[in-house]
Amino acid sequence: MGDYSKLHPKTAQRILNQYGIEDEFTLKALSLGISNSNYKVDTGNKQYLLKVSNDKGFAELCDEQHILKHLKDLGFPYSICALPTIKGELVYKQEDLFGVLFPFIKGIPPGPSDITCREIGRALGKLHATTKDKELDVREYAAIGQDAKTIREFIDDPSCPADFSEAFHQVFSDDLKGYLSVNKTRCLIHGDLYYDNTLFWDESIAVLLDFEQAGLGNALLDLGISISGSCIEKGQINPQLVESFCEGYKLSHALNDNEKNYLADAILLGLFSIALWRIKRFKHGNLNPMLENSYRDLLNKAKSFKTIIDSKGLKFEL
Repeated sequence: MGDYSKLHPKTAQRILNQYGIEDEFTLKALSLGISNSNYKVDTGNKQYLLKVSNDKGFAELCDEQHILKHLKDLGFPYSICALPTIKGELVYKQEDLFGVLFPFIKGIPPGPSDITCREIGRALGKLHATTKDKELDVREYAAIGQDAKTIREFIDDPSCPADFSEAFHQVFSDDLKGYLSVNKTRCLIHGDLYYDNTLFWDESIAVLLDFEQAGLGNALLDLGISISGSCIEKGQINPQLVESFCEGYKLSHALNDNEKNYLADAILLGLFSIALWRIKRFKHGNLNPMLENSYRDLLNKAKSFKTIIDSKGLKFEL
């Protein structure tokens, strides 16, 4: 994963020339992401992260850069902006390719742990607190992501896989009526903040990566998505890691009382949200046919976590 484009060095050179970079360089494909090709560019004096988009359209990629610019203007400390080309454009085009160039950030991809989860929770809370109640001229998360309403509507779609529908009804006995009725905090959400979309330094967050799914949405769903992909141990959601995540989140932002009652549903929805993303990209789409059934792993995680919640009567403090 991470090198769908098989970028030739000569093509990379033409892209870099658009940024005024004409030095000799080395190009290394990185095994990051499942919807982009990512490369480390090293000129000896400077290092860059070159991304080629293999999933998002040109307009969607431009929207992402617009969001990152807003975050910079708001003083959010855990995001980075793409470098501009000589022409001042944040998204390059080269023949049939397009993408962005970032400065290469010093950091280490973390593994799941109490420290990791607490720090990611704190940073996500900071994102929500920074953008809550702000008038931001950015896209809606529902335009590019899978929110609760979209997931519920998909259940009735003829293209919905039977196992997705069966898992949904097994996990959400009230058909999501309670969750959908709750008044939720509206802010800018990341939409895909798994621990592998972060870099750490000295056991602290250095940067949040990949705002491709970001947009205006509900903080509660974003919290659920992030917990469902960060608080993982031995392939399952670990309740102790969830507690650590919540401890960090509370340091930066507080949900309203009604939202707190639906955190478990939000975590389960986080798994269904990414599962639906995978169905659309890999099963119904052709981004990577080898991953067409990868959504089933997320359904299994959801059913397993639901069993743990019910058997132990778990409630998480926020």
